[in-house]
Amino acid sequence: MTSQKYIDLLQEKIMPSIEQLYPNDDYIYQDDCDSIHRSKIVLDFIKHHIPNRIMTEDQASKLDDVWPIENIWSIIRMNLKKKDYQDLFQVKAEIVKIWKNFDINLCAKMMSSIPKRLQAVIKKKGGRILKIDYLLFIIYY
Repeated sequence: MTSQKYIDLLQEKIMPSIEQLYPNDDYIYQDDCDSIHRSKIVLDFIKHHIPNRIMTEDQASKLDDVWPIENIWSIIRMNLKKKDYQDLFQVKAEIVKIWKNFDINLCAKMMSSIPKRLQAVIKKKGGRILKIDYLLFIIYY
C-alpha cells in the first residue's frame, strides 16, 4: 500500500464509517504506527481531517504485540504458505478468501484480549509483550 492509497482508504471507507458510527465525533483515532501511516502526506491529511486522534508523538513506535490485526495478518501469512501461487492475482484472491472465512469468534476473542495485553505492557513498563505475559497477567492480577 502507498501513502496515497491509505489516504484514499481513509477518505472513501474509514471516515464515512466513523461518521456513521460516531455522528457526534465521539471517537479517538489511532493508527498502528506503520511507516505508511507516518509519511508526511498521510500525517498532513490526518491533521486536517481527523481531529479526534492520538498524536503521533504520543504513541509508541509500534505496538504490534498488542493489536489483534497483527495476529490476524500472521494467521493469513501462515495460511498463504500452505499453497503455491502462479501470480499476484491468486495471492490476492486467497487473502480475500481467508479474510472472508476468518472465524468471527476468534476476532472477538482477540479484541477482548486488548485490555489484558495493555495491562501486560504497563506491567513490563512499556516493553514488548508475548502471549504468555498477558496470560500471566490474567492468572496473577
